[in-house]
Amino acid sequence: MTRGKRWLAGLLAALMAFTALPAAALAADAPRTLTRGEVCEILLAAADDYHSGLTAADLLKGDGSGDRAEGRPVTRAEALVMLSRAFGPLPAAAGDSARWAYPAARFTDVPAWAQTELADVFAAGIVAGTSATTFSPELQVTDQQLDLLLRRVYALEGSNRKDDFYAAVNREWLTASTIPAGYAYSGALYDLGYEVTGQVSEIIREIAASAPKEGTPEEKIKNLYENILDWDARNKAGITPIKPYLDAIGRAESLDALMKVHNDVSSQLGASLALGFGLTVDQKDSGKYILTFGSLSPSLGKEDYAAGAGIKDAYLQYLTTLLTLGGEDAAKAAKDAQAYYQVEQDLAGAMMDRQEYGDVDKTYNLYTMQALQALFPNVDLDAVREAEGLSEGEAVMVQDVALLETAAAYFDETHLETLKTIMKLYLLGSFGSALDRAFTDASDRLQQAMYGTDTSLPDEDLAAQLVQAYLADYLGEVYVERYFSAEAKADVEAMIEQFRGIYKERILALDWMSAATKEKAVEKLNAITVNVGYPDRWDTYLDDAQIRSAAQGGSYFENLVSITLASRAEAVALQDQPVDKTAWQMSPYTVNAYYDATSNSINFPAGILQAPLYDVQADPTENLGGIGYIIAHEMTHAFDNNGAKFDKNGNAADWWTEEDYAAFRQLCQRVVAFYDGVEVIPGVTCNGNLTLSENIADLGALACITQAEGKEKQPDYPTLYESAARTWTFTGTREIYAYLAQLDVHAPGKLRGNRALQAFDEFYAAFDIQSGDGMWLEPEQRVQVW
Repeated sequence: MTRGKRWLAGLLAALMAFTALPAAALAADAPRTLTRGEVCEILLAAADDYHSGLTAADLLKGDGSGDRAEGRPVTRAEALVMLSRAFGPLPAAAGDSARWAYPAARFTDVPAWAQTELADVFAAGIVAGTSATTFSPELQVTDQQLDLLLRRVYALEGSNRKDDFYAAVNREWLTASTIPAGYAYSGALYDLGYEVTGQVSEIIREIAASAPKEGTPEEKIKNLYENILDWDARNKAGITPIKPYLDAIGRAESLDALMKVHNDVSSQLGASLALGFGLTVDQKDSGKYILTFGSLSPSLGKEDYAAGAGIKDAYLQYLTTLLTLGGEDAAKAAKDAQAYYQVEQDLAGAMMDRQEYGDVDKTYNLYTMQALQALFPNVDLDAVREAEGLSEGEAVMVQDVALLETAAAYFDETHLETLKTIMKLYLLGSFGSALDRAFTDASDRLQQAMYGTDTSLPDEDLAAQLVQAYLADYLGEVYVERYFSAEAKADVEAMIEQFRGIYKERILALDWMSAATKEKAVEKLNAITVNVGYPDRWDTYLDDAQIRSAAQGGSYFENLVSITLASRAEAVALQDQPVDKTAWQMSPYTVNAYYDATSNSINFPAGILQAPLYDVQADPTENLGGIGYIIAHEMTHAFDNNGAKFDKNGNAADWWTEEDYAAFRQLCQRVVAFYDGVEVIPGVTCNGNLTLSENIADLGALACITQAEGKEKQPDYPTLYESAARTWTFTGTREIYAYLAQLDVHAPGKLRGNRALQAFDEFYAAFDIQSGDGMWLEPEQRVQVW
């Protein structure tokens, strides 16, 4: 559920055209040019709930002789003028709609006869031109283009559940929505996250204001918080803490000498600058750990490097600033930044698509050390591994083979200067946040360019968030004691078991799965481990970290290194140990949830188990549409296109019959088509392949909670579905919407509260949605998997 923080530069320019269509447009047939009369008829029907009592004469005025030319193909200008007349004055963009609206039009070719009536449409931000100044009024309009315009109007109006359910249910919130200072977006999940962050920050400030005993977790929290805020000391030190390593990189006259610095940084600071080993759960033998190996990887999303201008300029400026802060003169820094960008662009062209990283068949690639060494003949990989404290294993897993092979080509003497730049930037990027303010300011400028909003947090808030990230195990225990009740834990656990029973019923009732595969699926379902609230035991590796105050000679940088090395030592100690499948991957105050395929577990931290998603005192149906949706969503991940490749023990293994898996794959492709190309905001659409696993989980969740509500004596489907739509409220800038649509494996919030509901007959009955309504889909178009 989590959402990342990368943005596809230049995407908006490619999506600004009015003529851009969803890849899977709602009309079943190929686009068809419309006549003036056809547009008039469509608009009269579509606008009846908004501006009733109109006739064709109100939309088509005709020429001086009264000829309405109803059989002539309609132009862009004519279609939009008729739309304006059909709906009347459109609402002014406000809140969310003001953020996603197309920029104010400055068209120079709008015909004089249409200028007055189109001013309202252009101001609403639902139409873009064929260029920044060109409207192209004489282009003809198709049925799919008109359908797209109508859906934008429905979203802007936000008053009819039958046309745009998400917009109507959330109209008040969307219109009044704001984005908190220092953040890039807002929404039900995000706002709860900000609230929880504030709760934990208050705990940190209380501890910082106290006089904790020496050596206690509280003292470490206080020391780290105060050192992060000690800007005088940080600014005075500047890059001094890492300067010896930067100088050593600069002096290296051979690849061997450079790798010596690389390994020193790894062993002394805990950071890998260009390549390194790690440990992960062996996906085909989930009871043990396996070595992993990786090398250079792009910092931005894959698509960013193909998009041309936009974020590229801001990113190059950021890289140049880092190198300048690291001691290079401006001219060399700009040249080196450009060379580094070219390397990342090369890597991005080779790497897998984002959704492929969830596919075990593509990411589980085993190498011997000898094979890896052959790929990197000029690097002593044993020395790299030993610097990280790891011993040699039987095999090494590589996630992205093409990416690694592309990176390997840079490790030779001919690329020495480029490698030196890479290592400098990795070092500066890894520790810049712990150095002087210039690094933080540079990062803030990049974030602002990426997100189109001010993402600078006040110093105290940023410091508290950093402490939360570094000392989660200490703070998690305190948070649970203060904010999470045993009653809530028991109630959520009972809800989960209810869903497990419903899922069993649904699996056994599937008409596309054989009895043999159903038996295996139920076995996996029954074996799912449930973790609610917090772990049974707290990690203790932070006890080994030396987190000293300034008075004790400590600094933010030194504390960060100590925490990093303590974390690595804990990981290294696991190499020859069995996997602890009870270990959590999130802190208790995280507002999120997850399914872990290798432990076959669903996990719900305390942070997400509170209002507005869950309240032990709330209407059970509202809880069902909130936290119930999320619980069933995570349970479905055990059977999505990725989870379905793991068995009940958490091992990547085939438990399907060949025929059943083929049927499942066909359903998956139907889900891809169901979401692919559906518009989220004007000009930004959903990628059905990217979001497949999460969409399967959403559809499974809604099937589960719908059946759960149906078991009540008087099912309240309207409340259920309204609660579900409120769960996924979201607002952000156009840049944020575009970035999420390109790089987030979750469908945008609007589709999670709109498109997914369109798959269920009960939804149509609950709101009397009929053919012709905006939310209507023909029964054969509705898709379900589980």
